Amino acid sequence: MADSAGNDTSDEHEDHWDRLEAFLQTDPQDAGCDATMEVLDVYAELVAAGSDPADRFPGVKAHLLACGPCAEDLEGLLAAITGGSSTTDVP
Repeated sequence: MADSAGNDTSDEHEDHWDRLEAFLQTDPQDAGCDATMEVLDVYAELVAAGSDPADRFPGVKAHLLACGPCAEDLEGLLAAITGGSSTTDVP
């Protein structure tokens, strides 16, 4: 039993290091979730129109590369805009 308890502690310790490493790898330009959500509709419209929204919103692109939930929201918006026929790579 002591062995399984030791493994739990080791797993938790490793998880902390994994989260710290992910944080340290965050792009300093990352706009964050709040700022991304404020302009995500505009970003999606630009993607759907074939433009590169990263020129206008580089921090949003950095965030979408790092944040799965926000990237999924973008995919949902693109599906709604294009009727689900978008083949555009995002972000």
